[in-house]
Amino acid sequence: MRSISALVLPLVLWLSASSAHAQAAPFAAPFVGVDWRALGLAEHLSHGPGFQAGALLFYGHLKVGLAGFARPGPINPSTFRVSLADRTYRGRSELALRGDGAVTGIFVAPRVTMPGLPWLDVELPVMVGFGAFGFYLSGDDRNTPDGRRVSQWENELLDGKDSSFGVAVDVGLRLSIRTPASWLRPYFGLHFTNVFGYDAFVRRDYFGPSGVAGVEFGGF
Repeated sequence: MRSISALVLPLVLWLSASSAHAQAAPFAAPFVGVDWRALGLAEHLSHGPGFQAGALLFYGHLKVGLAGFARPGPINPSTFRVSLADRTYRGRSELALRGDGAVTGIFVAPRVTMPGLPWLDVELPVMVGFGAFGFYLSGDDRNTPDGRRVSQWENELLDGKDSSFGVAVDVGLRLSIRTPASWLRPYFGLHFTNVFGYDAFVRRDYFGPSGVAGVEFGGF
């Protein structure tokens, strides 16, 4: 019993402190959040950094500002397989391309406290902005057979559609946890992203789910 009490008592004190901080939230305050995403976009698993930055309004119940995330090619070694129907590159008709890109835009996120759980908030972020993703030769394939620039070969092999862009919409559901430090919140959640109008040689669309985990700093 003593061991159970030793575990439960710190948790109760932590939740009580979090609830007390909730009562002291200012009407408006700046914030910034940094996170990491596990991306399932374009039928492909990858990962990359993300962010939110802006203002908390109405005593922390509404977030507005800028947000975005990226899929950096150098930290994603998995490749996109491409078959070339009527041409070859260095004697091969199949290529393994790397990809990278990013989405950024403005967002709003209503935030409500879970009934009976004053330390847990639910956020519904909606972002509208711009998304662009492209594909490129990597490794030894960047040594072109005729000395031309890699970008020229990529344009030729992929019919000038080695990348594409469009209007991006990202919607999510996040859980943020209040801590005794009123300026610090960890969070995690699920998102779905679609880049409307996307049309590249490797992928004719770019959409899918993602998971996110991060930490937020600001005046709560």
